[in-house]
This record gives sequence, C-alpha cells and structure tokens, in this order.
Amino acid sequence: MENRDIEQYFKEMMSAEKSADHSIITSLEKKVYDMKNLIEIGISLSSNLDFKSLVDAVLYSCIGQLFIDKIAILLQVDIDSNCYYIHSHKGYDIASISDEIILGENSVLSSFLQDHPEPHDYETLRKIPELTEDLNAINDLSPILIVPMKSKNSLNGIIIVGNKMLGTPFTTDEKEFLRQLSRFSATAVENSRLYLMATQDRMTRLHVHHFFQDKLLEEMKRSQRSGEPLSLFITDIDHFKKFNDVYGHQQGDSVLKEVARLMRESVRATDCAARYGGEEFAVILPGASIELASEVANRLRKTIEKHEFPGQNEPLHVAISAGVAQYDPERDLHKEDLIERADKALYKAKESGRNRVAVFR
Repeated sequence: MENRDIEQYFKEMMSAEKSADHSIITSLEKKVYDMKNLIEIGISLSSNLDFKSLVDAVLYSCIGQLFIDKIAILLQVDIDSNCYYIHSHKGYDIASISDEIILGENSVLSSFLQDHPEPHDYETLRKIPELTEDLNAINDLSPILIVPMKSKNSLNGIIIVGNKMLGTPFTTDEKEFLRQLSRFSATAVENSRLYLMATQDRMTRLHVHHFFQDKLLEEMKRSQRSGEPLSLFITDIDHFKKFNDVYGHQQGDSVLKEVARLMRESVRATDCAARYGGEEFAVILPGASIELASEVANRLRKTIEKHEFPGQNEPLHVAISAGVAQYDPERDLHKEDLIERADKALYKAKESGRNRVAVFR
C-alpha cells in the first residue's frame, strides 16, 4: 500500500470515528432532552387535578414529543368498574368515535395489560388468540402501540397510539418515553379521580354542595379584588315532587341526570354548575353581569322546556324556574347574602307562574 493510500485510509478512519462520536453525542443529547421534558411533564401532571385538562395534557404531550397523528385514551367508566370507554382522542373523525363501553368487565386485554404494564406493538398482540376479540373492539382506532396506564396495582387507563406523522417506526427510546409517561399519567389520573369523587355528585356529575360554597366564596373575593362582575343563579325543576309521585323516583332520577347534562352543555366553560340539593341547582358565573347571567339562565330554561325526556311510553316534558342575582360587595358581606337574594328571585319566578327567570335588582 502506498503512502498516499495509507494517509487516505487513516483520514477515513478518523472521519468515521468523528461521525460515530457525533452520533453518540447527539443520541445522548436527545435522551437528556427527553428526560428533561418527561420531568417537566410529570411535574405538570402531578399538580393538575382538573380531570379533563389532565387527560388532554397527556394527549398533547404524546403528540408534541413523538409527532403522532392519532391518539386516544381509554379510561374506566368509574373507579369501581373495570369497563373502559374512549374518554378523549385527537386526530380521529369524531363521527366514527363512540363513547360506548368498548372493553367490558371481563376483558382479557385489560387483564393482560394489568400483568404486562409496558408498551406493546399492536401487531404482536394480534398473534395472541385470546386477545383477538378485545383487539377487534379497538381496531377502528388504527393502533400501532398500546400503552397501559398502571398506577400501583391498578390499571387506570389505556393509551392507544397511532402512526407517527412521518410514518417512521417507534424507537426503543420512544417506547421508554411512553412507558414513563404512562406511569406519571396513571398516578395523576388516579389522584384527579379521587378529587373528582370528593367534589362531584355521582348522579348528576355536577359539583357537590360544599364545593359550590367554597367556590362561591373564592369567586366573591376575586371579584372584590379585581372589580370584575360576578353573578349567581339558582334553579329548580317545576312541580318535581308531583312528577315523582306520578312517574316514580326512578323516572325522576333519570330526569335529574338529563337536566344536569343539559346544564353542563348550556353554561360557559368558566362557570361552576352544582347540585344545590334535591332537584335544585346553582350556577356561579365569574365575570358575568346580571344581564349575561340572565341570558345563560334563559337559554338553559328554553333548552329544557323543549327537550323530550325519555319516558316509559312516550316522551316527557319538564320546566325549570331560575332566580338571578349579581354580587354586590357593599351588600353581600357573606356568601349567604348573595345566595339569599338569588333564592328570593327564584321564589319570585315561582310566584309569577314558573317556567321563567326572575332577576333580583
């Protein structure tokens, strides 16, 4: 070998070594970056008790970190059930996604994931005959990876991961990121659900009375500091006792649930809707004048008035009355003062013929 060839050989060797070193450094830098992101995500999730925003944060963390085009999270119907439904999703056609239970109590897949809490390739799981029926139930989600969300000894949810936007396969490091993220997510979801159970009425899925009381006091203090308006309306179902006597308590409970659902859909995202007691509800409207609060209450009243509630033989109809009051720092020295004024307005609506909204001025 000539000197020139030897020199060229050593140059190529040094270049290859530099390239390898650069590749190692790049890989290490990415791992450090991923770990830093994972820690920040974990801190963010652990400090979030709002169930919906928590689940959305998990979805967006996966999308942002791994550039995934489709992702869904399956969660338990409630803490006492092993049934799973699609709670949230991104990238799918909404019309094709059902909120029905897709994994039942005796799901073989959920039992398998409980015992094997690491990311699984969907196609690999398809080779296990016992899992075929359950996997067919999630096939419309076009899964590539199935990631269990296990906290301590319980499976809290399942992350269904679709293709990456670039179509490249998931690397070992990316699967490890998902494994760690699912552990953080499972713990956060469990904590959030426990908080939800303590602050949410199980029948209506509205906030419970004591949460409403605390929230109202908090918003009154905020309104006093900022000068922003704050309004409250209290509403109940007209002649509900008579309705129960005629149709029975089971039908009455069904109406309560449906009224609560319509209420959740009618109020603003910033509002706080609560079950005040029995068939009585209350809504706190931060930043809302008495005119805006009246509009919200009237919109809800009209929605309920025209809604057909499922009955045994034919659709049923109910109506509500509501009383609205706006917070006045000089008059409402205690939260009970504001509640009393809204309650008086409700009484006025009842006295004026029901199925109407009255305002305390």
